[in-house]
Amino acid sequence: MKIKEHCGIVGVYADNSTFITYESLKLLQHRGQESAGITYLKDNRLVTVKGLGLVEEALDSRLLVNAKLSIGHVRYSTTGKGSLDEAQPLSNGDIAIAFNGTITNYYKFGTNTDTEFIMKVISEASNIKEGIRRLVDLADGAYSLVIMTKKGELVGFRDPKGFRPLVLGKINDGYIIASEDSAIRQLGGKPLRDVKPGEMIYIKDGVIESEIISRDKVSFCSFEYIYFARSDSIIDNVPVYNARVRLGEILAENHGVDADVVIPVPESSIPIAIGFSRKSKIPLEYGLVRTLVAKRSFIMPTQDKRNAIIEEKFGVVRSVIEGKRVVIIDDSIVRGNTMKKIVKMVKDNGAKEVHVRVGSPKVKYPCYMGIDFPLTKELIANDKDEKQIAEYIGADSVEYLTVEEMVKAIGREDLCHACFSGIYPLKFSYDFRHLESVFKKVS
Repeated sequence: MKIKEHCGIVGVYADNSTFITYESLKLLQHRGQESAGITYLKDNRLVTVKGLGLVEEALDSRLLVNAKLSIGHVRYSTTGKGSLDEAQPLSNGDIAIAFNGTITNYYKFGTNTDTEFIMKVISEASNIKEGIRRLVDLADGAYSLVIMTKKGELVGFRDPKGFRPLVLGKINDGYIIASEDSAIRQLGGKPLRDVKPGEMIYIKDGVIESEIISRDKVSFCSFEYIYFARSDSIIDNVPVYNARVRLGEILAENHGVDADVVIPVPESSIPIAIGFSRKSKIPLEYGLVRTLVAKRSFIMPTQDKRNAIIEEKFGVVRSVIEGKRVVIIDDSIVRGNTMKKIVKMVKDNGAKEVHVRVGSPKVKYPCYMGIDFPLTKELIANDKDEKQIAEYIGADSVEYLTVEEMVKAIGREDLCHACFSGIYPLKFSYDFRHLESVFKKVS
């Protein structure tokens, strides 16, 4: 059973839509590695193909037929068995859904998953537009989604708080809706704009309509800028790369250390390390080499799989760190497993000192909006101060950004920082101890 996802989604209305969708999913692979799927419209039927693993493992592009309309999904699950049944898009023959996010209150409506809840709500409506309106009234959580119907309709929707990114673009003779604009640009398309919070994009027969269904106080996920999004993406007019560089600059200004070399944990930490190096004047070196076969350990579905990935993920350039005081820059520390192994590797390769600086605040609270740290006991910073964390991971020191410093660096006030601050911007009130028990039962 699955209750939340942080994934990559795409919807295409254009000639060769299935192949555009396939290539888009490869460019959104960083958002999900567990499964991939495509649904396309052919002869008034919705046809779904999906499989487990990376896009090129899960989908055989030779089996895709040309179609004008299709949607796709790459999955990063936070709970579940990792089975093909859980892979998306989800289709009932009339509509198909690709979903990125979490419906926190889905279980109150007698459904087993949040995607099943969306399917139920929309299927019971008189038409797709009315279904989206009803979904907004009932659902609480963080989500973006694309939906297609056997009538040839394509819909994109971003929740009223705008937690998750979604972008509208032009491609070839038609339109594309995707999680990030970088995928659209790399395919030769033209991003038109971000889908606004609470906005429904409706495309039928090449005609596009938009409607603001509902608008709430915006609360965009700060982890998109810190980790999830590609560095070349621009989200709500804020370049992700620039935000990450500023995270590093402020980290150096307020949490500096005497050292000989700065090394980033690839990949999302590289711009943060660039900013730290520029501001601190400590040389930046590529001391950790990420192997090309390694997946993103943070978004692996189980702890055993995360540990296995960590073992094969990094090599160390001994000549860069031997006999030196090293600053390791990472975007975040959640459980501490990855960093503990990295610190040991660096010390085993001759580092004189190892200091860790983190381009985000301490992750102290569970996330109920789609990030993979639902249980309090898994969070190293929940019950440890910086000195205790340093001792646990074997570092000489550890320092993090504050929430205020992170907000300043990213450059927008309307961020969700619940995992750092414990302030949850959800629509309804919850007993979060009860929510955690629900998450624990399905983990």
